[in-house]
Order: sequence, then structure tokens, then C-alpha cells
Amino acid sequence: MNASFKTLLGCMILPVFVLGTLPSQAAEFRDKTFKFAHVQPKESHFEAGVQKFAELLAQKSNNKLKIKSFPGGMLGGDMQTVSALQGGTVDMTTLPPGLLVGLSKEFAVLDMPFLFNNFEEADTLLDGPIGAALMEKSPQGLVGLVYWDHGFRNLSNSKRPVNKLEDFDGLKIRVSQSPMIIESIKGLGANALPMAFTELYTALETKAVDGQENPTAVFEVNKFYEVQKYLSLTRHQYNPLIVLISKKTWDQLNADERKVVSEAAQETRIYQRKVSRDMEAKSVESLKKKGTLVNEVSPQEFARMREKSAPVADKLAKEFVGEAITKDVYAELAKIRAAKK
Repeated sequence: MNASFKTLLGCMILPVFVLGTLPSQAAEFRDKTFKFAHVQPKESHFEAGVQKFAELLAQKSNNKLKIKSFPGGMLGGDMQTVSALQGGTVDMTTLPPGLLVGLSKEFAVLDMPFLFNNFEEADTLLDGPIGAALMEKSPQGLVGLVYWDHGFRNLSNSKRPVNKLEDFDGLKIRVSQSPMIIESIKGLGANALPMAFTELYTALETKAVDGQENPTAVFEVNKFYEVQKYLSLTRHQYNPLIVLISKKTWDQLNADERKVVSEAAQETRIYQRKVSRDMEAKSVESLKKKGTLVNEVSPQEFARMREKSAPVADKLAKEFVGEAITKDVYAELAKIRAAKK
């Protein structure tokens, strides 16, 4: 493990653990309503997490601390919302951490193509020292609270099923504004077109792009099945979500308020992940009933896609992430996999 990252792991203490050592006394809570903005609709796994977070926070604060949700991009796209958090006009958000790489490049490591084999690997790494150290790298003006689940990304398009590696060739695919995803999709042979999520449905409808890549639950709740015929379960990348609070908001909270905000966010994690993964499992069958042509990718073709992405991953490690951090992540994953054998 590289020296700087090892030092960070050694000295890192999350707010929830610091605050957990406070002496027992009557907690002091003031009336406060947090503005929580995100880009997914009310029916999404994002909003399920927000509502559970709000419920737990109200319980822990004697109904003093509340959350008001602004889903569906009501207050802007992901990066607009991040800017609003830094400015203190919005209090909280959640988004895939890969979208923060322009502000904190270390998060790019979580967007490496074909990094995780399953949810258990992702959870173990994110809930361990690597995930915590990355959380400490949250961009200036932001405080990281917890990792939730977004899911494995799959490819949809209006032209053909993607059964084999060659089927990526020439497809115009909308991707998020993450350099890692852009390079990963290009590396598989498609044309990657970065675009804000709030613009995506219209781009699919007008055929400005052929397709997109997102978890299946996102595909369903945003009704992409209305404008996309094919959904291929490529599982080419896993995305967690990171829950962030504005540092300006955080600094205004007293110790008791910070403690319950941290605790409620952490306690929401298991619930949100379960909801997200249940939605993913159910969405595949639901989409088939809606007429979407869903296809699995064979293990042989999945292996070919992963192999094709290997040089892309090496390039990304050198140019975007940093080879030392990437090495640490791969080493931790090797330990996790060895422990499960």
C-alpha cells in the first residue's frame, strides 16, 4: 500500500466514530430542515434511501431535524447540485462518486470497468478502510456520510441486442460525465457521448443517441422502455452512491446534531441497498412484460468484454486515478476474494 494512502488509512476517523465517544447527556437539537436534492424520480432507489434517512433522522432528533426531498432533478443535474452544496444553498445529495472525479480524482478508482464480481465484494470494500479513506477525499466544501447502492450498469439501445463484444461497434451511447465511463464505453467499441442525466430521455426519444447504460431499476423507473427496445445485461461497471452533506451546513450543526445525522445515514445503508437490489431483480421481469427485449451475456462473451477492457483499465489507472491507489484497491479485493474461498 502506498505511503500517503496508508497514512490516510491509519489516521482516518469518520465523524460518526468521533461523535460516538461523546459523554452521555441530554442531546440538544434545533429545528432544521435539510434540502436533499437528487436526479432520480420519486419511485427510485435514491428516493427510498432519502425517505428512510428522513424517518430515522426525525426519530433520533425528537422530530427536530427533518429532510425535504427534491427528486427528479428539480434543483438541477448532478454537478449543479454538487455546486449548490458547496455554496450552501442545498444541504444534501447522493450520486455515483465517479461523477466527482473532476473535483477529487481518487473516486475514479470506483469506476474502473469490471472491477467487482458481485455486490458482496463491493460492499466489503466500500465499508472497509479503502472506502473510508476515499470518503475522506470528498471534494472541498463537501462531507461524505455513507455509501449507498446504485447497481451494476447495463447497456440499452434502439438498434440491436448486445450479445457479443462486436455488437458495441458504432453504437452512440449516452454516458455520465465521468471520464472513467467515457473511456470504458469507448474501449468496448461504442461512441461515448457524455450528457447530463436530466437530458437523457429526450435524447433517446429523438434518437440523438442510440442508447444508454444504467442499472435496470433506473431504466424502468425513468420509463426508458418507452424509447428503447433492447436491454443487454452487460454488467460492465458497478456504481455505489455516496451521500454528501454541504460542509457549510455541517459546520453549522452542533455535536449532537452531527452525531444523529451520521448515525441515521449509516443506519439507512442496509435498507437502501436491499431496496435497490430488490428493485433490480424485479425490474428485469417487469421490463420483459412491458415488451423490452432483455438478453443475458454469456460467460464467454463477458470474459471477452472484460479482457478487452483490461488495457483501458491500465490506461485509466495511469491517467486518471493513480497507479498506487489502484494497486491498493486491487490488493484489497484480492484479500476479500481469498477470504471467501
